[in-house]
Amino acid sequence: MTKRFSRISLAAAAAMLMTGVATAGAAATPSVPAQQARTAQEAGPAGVLADARFGKGTQFCRNQSLTSGNGRAVLRVQQDGNFVLYKDGRAAWQAPGAWPKGNCAIFQQDGNFVLYDVNGKAVWHSNTWNRGHVLAVQDDGNVVVYDQSNRPLWATNTGD
Repeated sequence: MTKRFSRISLAAAAAMLMTGVATAGAAATPSVPAQQARTAQEAGPAGVLADARFGKGTQFCRNQSLTSGNGRAVLRVQQDGNFVLYKDGRAAWQAPGAWPKGNCAIFQQDGNFVLYDVNGKAVWHSNTWNRGHVLAVQDDGNVVVYDQSNRPLWATNTGD
């Protein structure tokens, strides 16, 4: 039983590292289930990685992030409660009104992308409920919520 648990734990840790999900401080916050942390990182033409796309139910909390396929863009809920998109290692966007209250970001089942505080109160949202279908952290440095027809509904407008 111990060997099986160790193998499962190592596999889970490896999966989280490969998907770009930060785990520092994860003991204090819920972890992102492996099926939610998957990214569309299949090599395309000339070996270029694809944008990272996340489905409904994706959740990440303080000290955790979602990363683009090429690693250029990182959307992070910071330890200080700020919700920031980093592009090429520099802050490119932050959610208005998030700091210092942000705790967990959730791409909800209703299609809205929401940042909640520790009491479960929404402090920021993308205003995409009943329309959002997928959340993309793109290789060009943009974060976008797309509808079912792949039309953009909300974006950080930080792409190249």
